[in-house]
Amino acid sequence: MSDKAAPPQRKRERAATPRRDAEQNVELRDRLMGLLSLQLRFRRHMQEGLGVDSAGLTTMIHLAGSGSDTPTAIAHALEASTAATSLMLNRLEASGHITRQPHPNDRRKVIVTPAKASIASAYELANPVIAGIDRLTASLTPEQRSTVAGFIEGLTHVYDAALIQASRESTAVSPGEIQWPPQHADVPHDMPRRPR
Repeated sequence: MSDKAAPPQRKRERAATPRRDAEQNVELRDRLMGLLSLQLRFRRHMQEGLGVDSAGLTTMIHLAGSGSDTPTAIAHALEASTAATSLMLNRLEASGHITRQPHPNDRRKVIVTPAKASIASAYELANPVIAGIDRLTASLTPEQRSTVAGFIEGLTHVYDAALIQASRESTAVSPGEIQWPPQHADVPHDMPRRPR
């Protein structure tokens, strides 16, 4: 290739790079939205497997980590009212997923403990994903793990910022109500498509 042809070629390559980056960004956003859809489907799978609603599953996950807790602490973890939490705990207790006993150090309080069989069932349902993630993580180099960890941390900040903004605007959107892309809106052509 002649020296005269080299500069125009480099110019074309530089011009193509932003387009290629934009296409890759859209593809990555599409994949992330697809992953979100799968996570929601898997969460519903666990709810159905345990016979609980979304709040009940969140409570079981919380208790799996804490071992036991007070209704007030569970309400705080759910970001729900104590009254709504009490009703949810009634349903879990009626289904045999939890027990409630007086607090050992404060008889005015109640301690909630998950049933061992329910926690075992939850782990059994979640284990395919947990084991799969462990295998994927083990296959990465230390540099790749660091990159993935940094990307996930960035995503966490994105969601935190969105929730803070939503709270300031006094809006609340359930994950089950999310429509992607939004209907009846001017959607840019490069916005991620709704996962199927």
